[in-house]
Amino acid sequence: MRSPAWSLRLRVALAFLLTTALAMVALGVFVQLRVSNALEERLRDQVETELDRLLLVPPPERATAVGRLAADVHAQVLDADGDVLGSSPELPGRMVDPDEVGTGYSDARISVYDDFYDEDDDEGEPDEGEPPEVEGENVVLYVKRDGDQVLVVATNRQDADRAVSAVRRQLLVSGPVALAVAGLLGYFVAGLGLRPIERMRARAATISSRSAGERLPVPAAAELRRLALTLNAMLDRLDEGLERERRFVADASHELRTPLALLLTEVELALSGPRSQDELVEALQSAEEEVRRLIAMSEGLLALASADAGQLQLQSEELDVAAVAVDVVRRFRATAEASSRSVTFTGDPSVPVAGDEERLTRVVSNLVDNALRHGAGDVEVRVVNGPEVVVEVSDEGAGFQEERPFERFASSHGSVGLGLAIVDEIVRAHGGTIGIDRVRGRTVVRLTLPPLSRR
Repeated sequence: MRSPAWSLRLRVALAFLLTTALAMVALGVFVQLRVSNALEERLRDQVETELDRLLLVPPPERATAVGRLAADVHAQVLDADGDVLGSSPELPGRMVDPDEVGTGYSDARISVYDDFYDEDDDEGEPDEGEPPEVEGENVVLYVKRDGDQVLVVATNRQDADRAVSAVRRQLLVSGPVALAVAGLLGYFVAGLGLRPIERMRARAATISSRSAGERLPVPAAAELRRLALTLNAMLDRLDEGLERERRFVADASHELRTPLALLLTEVELALSGPRSQDELVEALQSAEEEVRRLIAMSEGLLALASADAGQLQLQSEELDVAAVAVDVVRRFRATAEASSRSVTFTGDPSVPVAGDEERLTRVVSNLVDNALRHGAGDVEVRVVNGPEVVVEVSDEGAGFQEERPFERFASSHGSVGLGLAIVDEIVRAHGGTIGIDRVRGRTVVRLTLPPLSRR
């Protein structure tokens, strides 16, 4: 069973409440300990003061001096055997056995007469009538041996215990109230802090493909500002991708419609009436050309889709890219000569690389074909070995009119517009780069590939 999904605001408030509760518990314990220690120290100071007064009295007179100490102090003088030599009158017997307690401070419970002194009796004499009752009393007690005497001085700690209990009760009463106030305050403050996120969420809920230009509000807080800027940058990238996809679909539909319409026209003409064999052959040849265009476009779209999905597979092997370029030049030589142009190869005779021979052949073929179709003058294919393997295809044309000629369907020549986009994807899959330059009046398409030693 899944745990309930609590809101972030509630979780922040609960975390604040828990932290406050722990801090208050720690503070309460600290305060109680400080009060208790302060009262304990005061009681011990009182006991030490009265003990010092008793030590100033000569030993023979101490038995009578114990009755002249402070009213809230109990004192006894014992001999070496533990017998009582002198005692405060409110004590019914020996407070402690010094042999059991030892010297120094200790906490003890002693017996005293209840209401031994009458409130109106200034002489400090026992009340007449029934003997007083004996009750227990918690005291701080100090035992000190002085010669053959044992001095025992104690003071009541009940008032101190009541004060500590009163502090504890106050903390127990005020603590829950303070926690409730802290919880409400934390919930309110968390709501204020999360309000910009809620505004961002509300705006994000309104953004769709039809309102793709909208962006999230950017709060002033540094952390939320970075979040909003990051999300807006992501929306920018999504918008760019969506726009490219729209253009791609529209252009692909347009390009597919043209050969299909021509193919349909050729078929309809062939079926419209009696045709000679030459006319039928011509119609079939035209239809074949359009079918080949459709196949080439389908293969290009499939290659681009594979590249987008990261599934452009390469059959990598060691090959001579210079030999690939020479073979492409040989195959296009007749096409160039038909238009009184030439295709030549220059550069290093042997340049080994690691790559897919079929796809690299397609790259060079596409570049040469593009130069022959849309360029001017003679075409030169140049391969140079160095820190990077460089393959250049140049012609005497004016260059590309498009700002980004390697984008899909970016061609303005009326062609399919996939060739250079496919070239770009294949080169990048090989770990290389491709660019366009103008050198000494010639348009140069330059691609670089990693040398064999780095593959």
